Amino acid sequence: MTGLKIKTVSLLAAAAAVVAAVIAFNPWRGSGSAQAELAAEASQAASCRLSAGQTAAFRFSSTVTAEGQSDTFEGVMSWQVEALNAGVARVRASFSKVNLSQDMTLAAERAESPQGLPFFLQVDSNCAISGTAFAPQWQPKSRLLVATQLDNFTFLLPQAGATQWQSAALDGLGDYTANFSVLNQAPLQIQRQKTDHLIRGAADSFGIKISVQKSQATAMFNPAQPLWWQAISGEEIMSLQVAGQPEVIMQQRFSLQRDDQLFAAIPQTDWALAEKSVPYDLAPEFDEFITQQQSYTETYTAFVSAITDSPPRYFDAALEMAAWLKKHPEDVDLLVAELRGQMTDDARPTAFLALQLSGLNNAREALSDMVFDTTMSQGDQSRAASALADVGTPSQDVAELLLSRSMIKDLAGNASLLGAGSMVARSEDPVLRQYIMQSLQQQLVGAADQSERLILIDSMGNTGDAAFVDVLSTELSAQSTATRRRAADAISRLPAEQARPALLDALVLESDPQVSTALIDALKHAGATSPELVDVLEKRINSSDANQRAATIDLLGSQQTERAQQLLIAQYKRETDAQLKMQIGRYVPARALR
Repeated sequence: MTGLKIKTVSLLAAAAAVVAAVIAFNPWRGSGSAQAELAAEASQAASCRLSAGQTAAFRFSSTVTAEGQSDTFEGVMSWQVEALNAGVARVRASFSKVNLSQDMTLAAERAESPQGLPFFLQVDSNCAISGTAFAPQWQPKSRLLVATQLDNFTFLLPQAGATQWQSAALDGLGDYTANFSVLNQAPLQIQRQKTDHLIRGAADSFGIKISVQKSQATAMFNPAQPLWWQAISGEEIMSLQVAGQPEVIMQQRFSLQRDDQLFAAIPQTDWALAEKSVPYDLAPEFDEFITQQQSYTETYTAFVSAITDSPPRYFDAALEMAAWLKKHPEDVDLLVAELRGQMTDDARPTAFLALQLSGLNNAREALSDMVFDTTMSQGDQSRAASALADVGTPSQDVAELLLSRSMIKDLAGNASLLGAGSMVARSEDPVLRQYIMQSLQQQLVGAADQSERLILIDSMGNTGDAAFVDVLSTELSAQSTATRRRAADAISRLPAEQARPALLDALVLESDPQVSTALIDALKHAGATSPELVDVLEKRINSSDANQRAATIDLLGSQQTERAQQLLIAQYKRETDAQLKMQIGRYVPARALR
């Protein structure tokens, strides 16, 4: 298993910090005298003052570690402003003095050194990197590596008068909220924290549970110079767990320091010829796969071989098979025949994922048939339902099929119901969204037993639609503790602004420690911060239940207020659990705990 864990970690390390797009920008209201003082100093909005020809250089370092192994990327990055257009600067850049070690990453996944290769950045007036473009000679994995580092270093400057603000964003794991706060004005110092992470992608298909335990970084800007970065440091901690295997903790630490004396001349390259797609969103390298497999038989042999490798290469196998199917849609039937035949249990989930990733209409038709095929196992019918919900663009006929299958109360029916909910989150069609949501609500009203109710609550959470906040809030007062726990988790997956008040109101009244823990975890997931929340957590921090104390410590640690820090310090002095004392140490400086 060690090899598989390292493989999984290496793939996620490349994606974990990528901010693909900033969706919204909304200021928070500050509170307290310290915030008022900062607001007075921030009466004018900071901005990047860039002009054509400006240059800068930065020393940078990033190290990802897991299970005693590490990947390191460090060197010097040189920038030169090439053009300005409507407040957006086009910056030409390159790396020098690069040290790239990839001990944790398997050979097939390693990036080539970007030493000397030119690329472009688009930098907004708020100093955020809004786009990248790479010269044609860049390898895709190297582009992803560099884009990841650049996004580690991306901060949004505050609007006029703001001391706290946030933006909805997307990284390699999924949607999250980037929370920013001003720590100091002279020089300008900003802290960024990621919360409210909604993990997406293929992780669930392989039973991989991913959670972001910490994501915090601090940047300093010098108003005396053009407002480029001056210094940045940060840390991210993520846990990964494959079903039945020990948890893997992955830590990334990164830093940047401006040092213009290190500037190195940047090779010329043509902006018009540069690749401008988001590296994180790059399609699989299908052409590379296809040239290696010339027939379906060879493709399937390679598929099985990848799964039986040590460590297994499940996702590679799915991508390569999906690549083949895209080029040869008629071969969908051949893979389906394998699934209906003697395919090994290890390979079956990966084959369903390949059908999903292909996005083909005939793959959708085959999955639709398998959802109702009683000659197949419940596990395979469930996998077909999950893949069907995620293949291609959500459609009315697929929604109707899944909701129809959900009327059969078995494992595949449950998977169909969960899949129908997830289609709402993927669809932009208001008619389709409304159809599914009304169906879920009607089923909840008529739910005959507890297990059916729990699945419906999960499915509503999967929709990600704020319309279900009120419905699920009612479930937070249900008699069943299992229902209340499940409702807390489901609400945390809905829009945070609407979810937070419902979760906090429920926590005030909750007496069961397991449900309280679920509510606290949900509030942390929703990025909750307020003096009222700290009031409630003060009553939970010394709970006799260790799990509730652990959850409370994490949520207090994310508050970044003096009062929250004092509560953690007080708990440290009376805490008897060594693991929880270490947990408090993540959020409080060691000198404060002495």
